[in-house]
Amino acid sequence: MTNLYFACTDCKVYVDAGYRWASWWLEETGIVKRGRPVSVELVLGAREYWTPIETDSADWLYSEVLPSVRRFLEEHRCHCLVFGNTSEFLASDADFLDWMQVGFLPLLLPRYFVERLGFKTWDQVASFIARQDSKPWWWMLDWDDLHLKARHKFQELIDSGNAAKKSGCNSNPRFRLSRS
Repeated sequence: MTNLYFACTDCKVYVDAGYRWASWWLEETGIVKRGRPVSVELVLGAREYWTPIETDSADWLYSEVLPSVRRFLEEHRCHCLVFGNTSEFLASDADFLDWMQVGFLPLLLPRYFVERLGFKTWDQVASFIARQDSKPWWWMLDWDDLHLKARHKFQELIDSGNAAKKSGCNSNPRFRLSRS
């Protein structure tokens, strides 16, 4: 079992869908299919997904995952959304630096530092990561100059003025017309 997400391919933003919970109540019931467009209305109407039994083991769903999924679906409702693991929505391994995870336990990536945390310098990033108990996996890797690529992406975002946007939703939505 891998992590499962909802991803907006218009904005290159994704959110944790709730791992096995999403698999059981959305995928196995046929409400979503991996790598396929998502019907926001069907997901929002999936009562079992939104109402786990209130136990201590479901607290992470109620307090973190489900509220962030709901916000994500409502914010990106008219965009192109897909469900699945990262291999279903990332064009390539190098593509991940263009994306931003929001919501529950986000992967710390350049866009997150700029758009969510408001960092303006790489020193702020380095200081922030140094204080974390767990470093992002890409931070410690030497292969493929990944650390340097992340730093360049961060600077590209700063130079482009992306820091002022502070939004996960920065591209024009593709509105879908429905026929009655």
